[in-house]
Amino acid sequence: MARSTWHHHTRTRVGYAEKYAHLEAPLKAIAEAHPEYGYRRSTAELRETYGYRVNRKVVARLHRLWDLPLRRTVTRPKPSAVRRAIDAAGPHANLLSGRPKAEIGPLEVFYTDFTELVYADGALTIIDGVDAPSRRHRDVPRWY
Repeated sequence: MARSTWHHHTRTRVGYAEKYAHLEAPLKAIAEAHPEYGYRRSTAELRETYGYRVNRKVVARLHRLWDLPLRRTVTRPKPSAVRRAIDAAGPHANLLSGRPKAEIGPLEVFYTDFTELVYADGALTIIDGVDAPSRRHRDVPRWY
């Protein structure tokens, strides 16, 4: 490469957004009209509708640059069997509701605590289970 060419390109370099500024309006129009389109379909739409012949890599980079990624709707997963049972039970799902804490006997109700200890080679999960009277009186020593 000639020295003059190198210096010309380093001094007159144009940013990506400036270089392809003429594609911003068409790409935003495509994204609004067809939110399910990705960069591949947007590239085809630019070529067919607007007459711009642009590489798909350029369109993908412009999508990221102008925050035009997919505006797809996310479908929620079906509720699990446990979630369906809780929803079906409604207000009766909480068996302790309205029951005084003093009436709860030993080993009737357990409270759990999940603690994750992360170290260099991995992680250790500690599950601590305490019944209601022990938790209330704090007879169980806390070791963490």
